[in-house]
Amino acid sequence: MGKKGYFSGLFTKINNLVLKNEKIRNLKSIYYYIDGVILKFIKKPQKEENSKKKVIIVYNLALGDAAMFNCALKNIREIYPREKYEITIACQKGLNKIYEATNLFDNVLSFNFTQATVNLKERKKLYKELRKVKYDILLDPVGIEDCSTNILVSRAICSEEKIGIINYGRTIKCPQKIYKKIYTKLLEVDNAKMHLIDHYFEFFNLLGNINKEPEFINLPSEPIKEEIKENYFIVYPSASTEYKRWPIDRFAEITKRVYQKTKLTLIVCGTNSDRQTNDELIKLIKDDVKYIDMTGKTSILEYIDLIKKAKFVITNDTGIYHIAVVSEVPVCITAGAYTYDRYLTYNFKGAEKYKKPYVACVKMECANCDNRCIKANELEKTWPCLDAVTVDMAWEKVSNMLENLKL
Repeated sequence: MGKKGYFSGLFTKINNLVLKNEKIRNLKSIYYYIDGVILKFIKKPQKEENSKKKVIIVYNLALGDAAMFNCALKNIREIYPREKYEITIACQKGLNKIYEATNLFDNVLSFNFTQATVNLKERKKLYKELRKVKYDILLDPVGIEDCSTNILVSRAICSEEKIGIINYGRTIKCPQKIYKKIYTKLLEVDNAKMHLIDHYFEFFNLLGNINKEPEFINLPSEPIKEEIKENYFIVYPSASTEYKRWPIDRFAEITKRVYQKTKLTLIVCGTNSDRQTNDELIKLIKDDVKYIDMTGKTSILEYIDLIKKAKFVITNDTGIYHIAVVSEVPVCITAGAYTYDRYLTYNFKGAEKYKKPYVACVKMECANCDNRCIKANELEKTWPCLDAVTVDMAWEKVSNMLENLKL
């Protein structure tokens, strides 16, 4: 095995070990104590005199989560009207363009939360930036489970009131002695199967004593510079981790079958981080399928627009799935059942009003493991519940989608 393959295998082995071992996962709480040392060397801000109260939302999650969070966001101005409150959101770098385009926020702060998680120098830099302002109210809608970034960032920010949400139906790994020191108020729910859209709406419902039913809200977008005039479909074979990538040869087979049936142009898209996976797909289908490679050629708002204008999408469990679902673009996902109720199924209050996604999934007895795979071999690159999805299973779902679209 070459050096590249060796390190890839080693990284996979270590990550599987961490994901499977609860004791190792629970060591994440050590960051709380490391942060205690870092924060001693960062000066706290003074409260500014201002006619408006200052509110900050801590939201460090990825694009798919943002697609769902955006559906509930408009409620914030009903609770905190513009004439009385100045609202800031602290988000993952890259998502800032989305939140700026919503026009809901007075300030959008973007950070590389991922880098700050593993680099203490970057962590200190992050906390210095977050401590430049003292807030009246901090909102953390992500939830308390592991001792994760949203919790630790909420601890670092200076705010008189800190409001989080806890779902007692889910497994709480963050020690009570930690989160009770951080938050002044916890909104409480108890529903193990609550979908994430329900979670976000419940956060705002409890926060503002309102009663809004979940609904889909389109993400902001802008047209790509070079218009694609032909009708097209998207296949997205990449994912955030190797474990969530359905084997590329199966995607290639599905892609060929779709093209043979529809003669629509294939669009391959994503960021430069998806380049290798997309190239692997193109290599397998280039002689049989008409395609356009848009990888790395779109901004985040153009990328969203590209998805919205697709006839349909076929994808792994990743952000494009959630963008397509909330935009009501027909979508078929190949996925394991690791977050079956929380992310995959879109069974939420009022869901019958919207187009349902097509889900190719094998629900094993260990479903809803929250990415803690108990069946994974240490060197396995695809989790067993995802690997169990065959081409014929996926094609049945895709065929249903095409028939309903009359393609």
